[in-house]
Amino acid sequence: MIRDRLKSAARKAAVKIFHMEFDVEERDPAGQTQGRVGEVDLSVIPKVVDGAGDTPGPKHPEDIGRTWVAAQVLSGEAPFFLDLRPPAEVVAGMLPGAVLAPGRSIRHHLDLLPAPDRRVTVYDQTGELGSTEVAAWLRENGWPLARRLRGGFAEWIEHGEPTEVPPLQPGAALRVGDPARLPDGRAGHVLRVLDGPRYLLWLGEDQAEPEVGPLAPEALGG
Repeated sequence: MIRDRLKSAARKAAVKIFHMEFDVEERDPAGQTQGRVGEVDLSVIPKVVDGAGDTPGPKHPEDIGRTWVAAQVLSGEAPFFLDLRPPAEVVAGMLPGAVLAPGRSIRHHLDLLPAPDRRVTVYDQTGELGSTEVAAWLRENGWPLARRLRGGFAEWIEHGEPTEVPPLQPGAALRVGDPARLPDGRAGHVLRVLDGPRYLLWLGEDQAEPEVGPLAPEALGG
C-alpha cells in the first residue's frame, strides 16, 4: 500500500515538473485513449507519392536519382556531368557545366573526364538511350563513381531543375550545338569550340567519320 502511494506521488510530481499531462490520459484495456476510440484524422496522414526522382541515392551501384543530384548542384558540390545527347539537342539546355560527348564517343576522349575519385553523372534524353551502358563502361575502366541519371534530361527539366545553354566563347561566332556545313556539303553541328576559335563538328554516329576538325571559321557555312 505504502509503495503504491509513493509511486502515485512520484507520478504526479513528474506530471507537474515535466508537463507530461498528454501521457497520463486514462486508457481502456485495449490500449485506446478514452473518448478517441475509432477516431482517425486522415488529413494528417502523409500521402504516398512516386519517389522515382528521389532515389536511388549515392550508394546505388549503377544509378543516381534526380533530386539527389539537384541538391548537390544547389549545394555547390555538383558531380561531373557527361551529356550523351547529339549536339543539336543541347541548344535548348544542358545540366550545369556538362561536357558533351555524344553516344559512346567518350571512349575516345578520356582526357575530358575528371579524376577517377570524382562522381560522374551520365545522362541522355530519357535515361534509356545509352547512359546505362556508358556509365557501366566508365566504372569498368577506372571511374568507379560513374552513375546513370534516372529519367535523363527529360525528367530533369520536367521538374524545373537548373539548366544552362552552351555559352558563346569569346571571339567565336558559333556555339556548341549550332548547325554548320562543310565545303563538301556535309552538314553537322558544333561539338566543341577550341582556341582560335576553331570548331570540332559532329556529323553523327552513323557516319564513318563522326567527328571532323578542328576547322577554322572560314571552312564552315551556316
